[in-house]
Amino acid sequence: MSFLDFAVKLKLIVEELNAQREDNTIQIAGEVMKQVRTRVQDKKINADGSVFGQYSQALVPQWFFYGKSNTDTAEADLRAGPWFVSYAEFRELNNLDSGDINFTFSGDLWRNTGVVQVQNDADITTVTIGGQDTRSQDILAWQVPRYGNIIEANEEEVEFAFEAHRERIFGTINRFLQ
Repeated sequence: MSFLDFAVKLKLIVEELNAQREDNTIQIAGEVMKQVRTRVQDKKINADGSVFGQYSQALVPQWFFYGKSNTDTAEADLRAGPWFVSYAEFRELNNLDSGDINFTFSGDLWRNTGVVQVQNDADITTVTIGGQDTRSQDILAWQVPRYGNIIEANEEEVEFAFEAHRERIFGTINRFLQ
């Protein structure tokens, strides 16, 4: 390969990487968010590996939960049950795990959490993950005082993002220079 051919291929590599950078970054961020969701929902641990804790056993009047059930059956069972109910018991009425906290009740939070901002600078694309609607933004904000940022990526998830970008870059380079 001549020097001129090499220079042309380098130019094409840079152009393609820049053209695809935003879409690839958004896709990789989505994959990281899936990993975060799986860790929080299934493993029930935060970014540093600590458990979030247990759902509350504190008793409150049942009316506190009126209109918040996932089904009409759960709502009827709530109203027919004891006058004082804990949040853990309320979750059980809705056929949900009542032990370790996983921040899942209706699924709205996880359905509506993802890329909320994309910023492109000269050679860098930065995405911000958060609530994509007011409800999920509120749910995330309510957790901060007690649990911190529950959608913070851990070291393994951050490394996945770096590795995905390295793979993207080296894949493009290899495709042009073979």
